[in-house]
Amino acid sequence: MASLALPKQKQEIANNLIRTCGIERAIHAARQYGWHDIARAIRQSEISSEEKLKH
Repeated sequence: MASLALPKQKQEIANNLIRTCGIERAIHAARQYGWHDIARAIRQSEISSEEKLKH
């Protein structure tokens, strides 16, 4: 899921947000808490997932 070079704890937060809220709400929640690096990782995860589906 969120696989950018984030520390393990932040990766777990990102993955948990995605599982519980879905990608769009996870990004919104991360931005609300000021976790911009996590929001970017979630967005990147979304983009890479979409690219995998196209191929």
